[in-house]
Amino acid sequence: MGVPPLNPAPMTIAEFLAFTDARPGEEKWELIEGEPVLHATPSGFHQRIVANLIYLLGALERQELRSWTAIPGIGVRVSDSDLPEPDVLVRPREAAERDLASRACDDIIVAFEVLSPSTRDRDLRWKRNAYMGLPSLMQYVVIAQDAVEVVAFGRNSRFPDRRLNRPEESLDLTAIEVSLPLSEIYRGTGLAG
Repeated sequence: MGVPPLNPAPMTIAEFLAFTDARPGEEKWELIEGEPVLHATPSGFHQRIVANLIYLLGALERQELRSWTAIPGIGVRVSDSDLPEPDVLVRPREAAERDLASRACDDIIVAFEVLSPSTRDRDLRWKRNAYMGLPSLMQYVVIAQDAVEVVAFGRNSRFPDRRLNRPEESLDLTAIEVSLPLSEIYRGTGLAG
């Protein structure tokens, strides 16, 4: 039978989207450095935190008309062969409404990753650098799922890096002018008391 020939070129985003179209819908894939990467099924802790973020940001969006919207589960085009997918992203409302059918964007303002054991190093290093390469990104937030700990990385002194680890603290997202209490981010996990 032999070894099949390998394509030495990295997979493009168009090839990746065609590939994922042929995969079962419950699989979560990302394109990292031209290679498709399948993610393990997330834990209940992970999904609870993601749900809390969507709920909190969605409620703030609806309280008053905001210039942004929060979206889970779409890819971020950081190069021709990189399409990572943050757990939650914030992007301009007008662009999001115009591109409702799109599975990728490159105009994110804030990206959130809930750290998983299998992706924590990539989320902290590779994704941080990749997202920060986008001119639109102002803040990148990583959230632990096994302890109350949130780190917000900022683009510059207007958006400084900040580490939070007490439930009574709040995550200030200066880029979108909101503040999220850690107690609410971790609601229902048993970690925030």
